[in-house]
Amino acid sequence: MFMLFRKSLIFLKKYGIQKFFFKVLKKLNSFNFSKKKLSYNDLRKFGNEFASNEETLIIYIEFPYEDLLPNAKVLPHLPHKCDEYFNLLKDIPSESYSRVVATGLLEHLSDPEKLLSESYRILKKGGKVFISASSVFPVHRGPDDYFHVTQFGMKELVKKQPWVSHQIKGSCGPFKTIAILLERILLQTETVFFIRPFVALLSKIIHFLDIFVLKQYADRSFKEEKLIDTMMPSNIQLIAKK
Repeated sequence: MFMLFRKSLIFLKKYGIQKFFFKVLKKLNSFNFSKKKLSYNDLRKFGNEFASNEETLIIYIEFPYEDLLPNAKVLPHLPHKCDEYFNLLKDIPSESYSRVVATGLLEHLSDPEKLLSESYRILKKGGKVFISASSVFPVHRGPDDYFHVTQFGMKELVKKQPWVSHQIKGSCGPFKTIAILLERILLQTETVFFIRPFVALLSKIIHFLDIFVLKQYADRSFKEEKLIDTMMPSNIQLIAKK
């Protein structure tokens, strides 16, 4: 059997087929079935909350926004040089915008609190900042992936500035998060090709189990004071008013 396998490899190599075979195999082992990420609808839903004709500064955004923010200034897209945004922000005058938007950025900054402080400075009185950041989510856009946050972690960051009010919530339920994680496995790993359709199918159906979740808690005590909007969100969303 070993000799037959060895002869087969020699034959493939001799006729230049071996390289082609491994190239095809690599494509199969990393094939992705999804055309649109599962998290897209959650982001668009959050986007509906900051839709406005007011002057808006978009620091970083992960989805089409033109229909939501027609009067927006957008900073350059720097997905792998996120700390460069601090240099761009310091040149923006204080109290110059009614809204500031940053989705998918906070976790990629070496100093996430500075994003909040700069947003506070830039906002006019009564203005709002809208931030979405990774919580239960894979390492991505590495190596600049530093701080995935929880509801409690975001609450601590907000304490550093005197916001008039703030709202913090998770983007989705636990089974939707599992679906997103399964999708990211296909997006960020090479696997034996024949398991990929099953993982893709599971990612498409498992999030429906969220309809059966009755209550969620911040720990295992099941106490009413530990109730939480979602115990395993993919993203944490913040809306804070100056």
